[in-house]
Amino acid sequence: MPLLTTEMNIASALKKVNLIPEFTYPGNKEVSLGNTLTPSDTAEQPTINFVPPEQSASYTLVMTDPDAPSATDHKFGPWRHWISVNVSGNDPSNLSQHHTPYIGPGPGPDTGVHRYLFLLFKQAQPAQTFAPMAHEEKPDRRNFQLKQFVTDNQLELVAANFFLCTAP
Repeated sequence: MPLLTTEMNIASALKKVNLIPEFTYPGNKEVSLGNTLTPSDTAEQPTINFVPPEQSASYTLVMTDPDAPSATDHKFGPWRHWISVNVSGNDPSNLSQHHTPYIGPGPGPDTGVHRYLFLLFKQAQPAQTFAPMAHEEKPDRRNFQLKQFVTDNQLELVAANFFLCTAP
């Protein structure tokens, strides 16, 4: 009989009540509550699977790196990697409305371990309009005001997942 740790029990309990959305990168690389992935593992947008708390609702997915530019210096964090909005609870794998297009992790050399967070929010309205944000240049994605974004758009956090990544 395998030894069950507290971490395994917590992860199992969170998954059981659908608080952990599943993200899978090409090559079947899964995000699993703090596992380590490489920049090459995560270069392309992952697929997502989650059980929506309400199928009739819509959801917003946010991916950030709070450790930009480094694990000890967060002056550019959180860095906005990806925002997908109006994800239908009836088809949660369809991420067709990209508010901020996906950019994979790119931790710099000697910047330590970076945490990459996936936050899933329930929207107040099914087909919500979000104010545009510049995202073409790297400085546009720095210092993302996540709390303000959540407040402005009346979002409710319903699930989360994360992975760790360092420079090659």
